[in-house]
Amino acid sequence: MKRETRLAWLLLGFAFDVSRPGPSLAAEASPPVQVSAHADKAEVTVGEAFSVELEATGPAGTTYSFPPLAQTDGAEMVSTPSGPSAASPSGPASEGPLPPNRRRYEARVFALGEATLPALVVKYRLADGTQGEASAPALTVKVGTLLPKGEEQAPIADIRPPVSVGIAPEFWAAIGLGLLLLGAMAFALWRRLRRPALPGAEAAVPALGPEAEARGALAALVRADHFGRGDARGYYIALTAIAKRYLERRLGAPVLEMTTAEMLAFLREAKDGEPLLGVMRDVALAADQVKFAKGDALREEGERHLQSVEKLVTDLEVRLRPVPAAAGPTEGKAA
Repeated sequence: MKRETRLAWLLLGFAFDVSRPGPSLAAEASPPVQVSAHADKAEVTVGEAFSVELEATGPAGTTYSFPPLAQTDGAEMVSTPSGPSAASPSGPASEGPLPPNRRRYEARVFALGEATLPALVVKYRLADGTQGEASAPALTVKVGTLLPKGEEQAPIADIRPPVSVGIAPEFWAAIGLGLLLLGAMAFALWRRLRRPALPGAEAAVPALGPEAEARGALAALVRADHFGRGDARGYYIALTAIAKRYLERRLGAPVLEMTTAEMLAFLREAKDGEPLLGVMRDVALAADQVKFAKGDALREEGERHLQSVEKLVTDLEVRLRPVPAAAGPTEGKAA
């Protein structure tokens, strides 16, 4: 009887071991490297710089390769130096260099509302030579305007009901007189266009080069005195168009049709575009804040940006100027 009881317990124990679930395949297949991202701000304004820190964790002996930048149509993230003097865009300088498994990025967003930052993919190499990639979960930030809170949702004021307005006969008389004057002016213009031109009366006007055109437009912008008329928006629209027009003619690319992010990406890749990147980023961000976020632009700041564009034109002209050919050796001496 005891022997049969022991046999029954052994059979029950074997059945329990067989039915027990094994280790999870998902746990065994988990990636060896994990990447996390953290932004120092959850709410920013359009074009405001803030810091995003990326950290990769993996087995000992793993080496990491972080991307230098990532961008979308409405946001960009650029890697910043990691030395002891490196500073966060929205905080004090770091006390020491970052470890090899961490990297800090300067981020900017150019669209209102809730925005998703570009994905950052980190390449790694394990100690045994295995290579792979890992990315951090996408970060989202809330982007607001520079307007005081509550002003963008101001209530609509009451208006009076529509009132009928009678049209006096004098109004129709003025309309008729205006039509007669327009007809007379159109007839005079038609007669003038039909008149044959005298030989040599029309002199060909030479087309201005990119440098002369840009400098003339900048001088006209100064004379227009937009800030004196309280038109900072019109000033920055004109300044941005002048700079883009000059780069379009000089670099042979449709810069006028590009967005801010597209223009900055183009300058990073262009042969002579890297030295122009800082000036165009400052001018474009200031213009975007004034045009889209209704930011306040001071006269001194606008004049500084205009001088930066003038220096950009001067520096690029110097770089693109042909190098003079070296003088050859003298063929003989004077008798």
